[in-house]
Amino acid sequence: MSYKFIDLFCGIGSFHYSFDKMGWECVLASDNDESTHDVYEKNYGMRPVGDIYDIDPKDIPAYDVLCAGFPCQPFSNAGKHKGLDDKRGVLFLEIIRLMNVGKPKIVVLENVSGLKSHDNGQTFRIICEHVENEGYTIHYKVLKCSDYGLPQMRKRLFMVCVRNDIKHDIDIFDLKEYEKEMTLSEYLNKNFQKKHAYTIRCGGARSPITSKQNWDGYFVDDKEYRLTIPDAKKLQGFDENFYLSDSKKNAWRYLGNTIPTRFTELIGYKVRALLKSNEQSYQNMD
Repeated sequence: MSYKFIDLFCGIGSFHYSFDKMGWECVLASDNDESTHDVYEKNYGMRPVGDIYDIDPKDIPAYDVLCAGFPCQPFSNAGKHKGLDDKRGVLFLEIIRLMNVGKPKIVVLENVSGLKSHDNGQTFRIICEHVENEGYTIHYKVLKCSDYGLPQMRKRLFMVCVRNDIKHDIDIFDLKEYEKEMTLSEYLNKNFQKKHAYTIRCGGARSPITSKQNWDGYFVDDKEYRLTIPDAKKLQGFDENFYLSDSKKNAWRYLGNTIPTRFTELIGYKVRALLKSNEQSYQNMD
């Protein structure tokens, strides 16, 4: 069965990339970074709308799943840790506004792992309270790329929020069957000294290899090597034909901001299984 989803704070569309491969239909995409709109349209054939504040939830076609990798800078080690005091932090409340009207069966939220501990856990508790007040049960876990076949150290927090009337018997974060060890050398077919790649970032490229800011510099066959855009694209899980940008600066920025597609793929598998389990439950009742 084909499910329908909306893709909020979509960037270059990591959720769309994985869900499209499962035959799902995106009925709305949104991002206020207009520079990503051309990238999204060239890859997926639909153009995102702009600011989430301008979306009227009554205009959104019916959908099953809401996906949102909402802004992480207020909670990230690379940001200033202002959390919900940052105007980007309260964009989360716009997700709640759309949930309140659309009542999707599943809501998938993604952010940095530091969201859990921000302000001694208070920020995460507030977010959970808002979601629960809309009638959802929250399942969450921090996932690490290198555990699932992408040899990169990137960690992300995923929250899968299930509407309370949705019946299922799925352990959403039981991902043992997908665990896979892969070294950087095996993945990029070069003799890297390092087992796994650093987290792909937006800034700090070409810092000295010994610097704490370094993320793109490695030793390959005892010589200095810098990751290329094709390397980083592959480490984020996109295929070689995925269009990024004619601008190297933008391409690196998009890759640094995006969600690794291995994560969205695995979440998609589990959400699909959950939705099918719910349908089977109602069939058995008949």
